[in-house]
Amino acid sequence: MYKIFISVMAYDHGESGISDYINNVVSELSKENKLDLLILREDLQNFPIRNDNIRFITVSDRLGKPIFNMLWHLFVLPFSYNFKKYDFIFLPAGNRRILAYYPIFTITTFHDLSQFHIENKYDSLRMFYIKKVIPFFLKKVNKIVAVSNATKKDLIEFYNCDEDKITVAYNGYDSNKFNQIPSSKSRLEILGSDKKYLLYVARVEHPGKNHLNLIKAYELLPEDVKSEYNLVCVGGFKERSEEVLAYKENSKDSEKIIFTGYFPSEDLIDLYKLASLFVMPSFFEGFGIPLVEAMACNIPVICSNRGPLPEVVGDAALLFDPDSPHEIAEKIMIMLNNDEMRQEFIDKGNGRLERFQWSLHCDKILQLYKGK
Repeated sequence: MYKIFISVMAYDHGESGISDYINNVVSELSKENKLDLLILREDLQNFPIRNDNIRFITVSDRLGKPIFNMLWHLFVLPFSYNFKKYDFIFLPAGNRRILAYYPIFTITTFHDLSQFHIENKYDSLRMFYIKKVIPFFLKKVNKIVAVSNATKKDLIEFYNCDEDKITVAYNGYDSNKFNQIPSSKSRLEILGSDKKYLLYVARVEHPGKNHLNLIKAYELLPEDVKSEYNLVCVGGFKERSEEVLAYKENSKDSEKIIFTGYFPSEDLIDLYKLASLFVMPSFFEGFGIPLVEAMACNIPVICSNRGPLPEVVGDAALLFDPDSPHEIAEKIMIMLNNDEMRQEFIDKGNGRLERFQWSLHCDKILQLYKGK
């Protein structure tokens, strides 16, 4: 049993892929290790993982503002606690929060370097932090976990990281929740409409998540298909989401395009299971956990051919160019019109699930400390 200090201050109020990662890794690591979690007070009440192996260290909500959070992590946190009583520090979002000094052995997970692939993804201050500050201090960390080979490649290419420091550990999925048992609810109960639907699960962030090209692709579908299928986009509203929503409101198909906002995991599971097709048009991801969740729910998948997404789906999905609404629409039609192909991809998706286990991911984290 190890005693591990973990900062969960990049928790996003529990409404992002990073927060899902934190929840799952904390749940798995706390089964056999003692964890001290550094957390904002406002996040404590909603943090879902509780057991006797977890102790919370709360800090002021004033540190929730990104600039304060970033600076405090860099220059205050390393000198604020007695780290000698811990075996190691784990930073679950190294692409968001890093330390200027590492008082003991430190492992960080790096999710993506999408900012190098998507122009104007964030404002200039955040881009400076990502492109200049993080790589300078990341060089001092002991070990880096990359969630895909694509992320490892980017760390070497853009940050000039030592390849020997980087270990690839795929993300997992919650097999107890995202299983192949049919939903007990109806589409009408969940969405207020009994129409079939195409599903995309991602925060509404422009341009990176590429909602605009997905909507344009949906607009290109034949009218009889749109009469049968809505487009449902699930996720909280983030950077420049107003541009996406404005386009949606002006679309001729506006009433058939549904933005739900953030959904709690219980209802999200039902949304997956009731969907006819999962579409992921993102320009770039660090991994793409929703792809695995969709495969686990027996939903056929089509996705972007960028970044690690082809690595995750293997031969279990149709791929498309995310810059081309026409190609996205074409792949949607192919999958909707071919029941044999749909079942083939569902079966192939099921065959890939065993490699995406949180226990495997966390074993690799612990092995990095054991082998130091």
